[in-house]
Amino acid sequence: MKLVLIGSLEVLVLGSLALAQAPPPPSSPADAYRVERPFAAGGHVRLQLASGDYVLRAGDSDRIVVRWEADDEARIKDVKELLVDVQVTGSTARIVTEGKARHVTFVVELPARSDVHLRMRAGEIRVQGIDGHKDVRMTAGELKIGVRRESLGSAHASVTFGDLDARALGISKSGIKRSLDWIGGGRYELDARLGAGDLTLAETP
Repeated sequence: MKLVLIGSLEVLVLGSLALAQAPPPPSSPADAYRVERPFAAGGHVRLQLASGDYVLRAGDSDRIVVRWEADDEARIKDVKELLVDVQVTGSTARIVTEGKARHVTFVVELPARSDVHLRMRAGEIRVQGIDGHKDVRMTAGELKIGVRRESLGSAHASVTFGDLDARALGISKSGIKRSLDWIGGGRYELDARLGAGDLTLAETP
């Protein structure tokens, strides 16, 4: 459906009525590539993402915001057919992106205190400033997660083929089937697994 970029779940559900009830055009092109939902801190966020380039970072404490922007090499047809769906039920949110996301950068803003469950096949993900339990799986690409040693109770990280850089925890490894298990004094658990590529656990100020 060509109206998916309006970013409203209600438009998708209304189907044939969407043309009659579509909102006014956005004030700028950037506004069209945005979905926002109320969401309180302390909740659980599940992300099922199309392969691409993502920044997952701390934002306002009472909402989820997803923005995306295409570069000059992106195909207009692919960008128009991207689906970005954000659903919130109580303290649980589900974020799904589908379609061809090459040459598109996504920024996902969550309350800083959020638990994250993330799945993606390939691409690049940077997680910044999010305190909470994290369960992240990628097949291939570059995965960089910001961590605070004092907030971590345990961490498991593994790379089947590639480099594992966890100098934030005092560990760095490269080669085949590299992994680490680390125990700390904090409350949150981190489990990050990458098939092929580079996995970095970076110190977050």
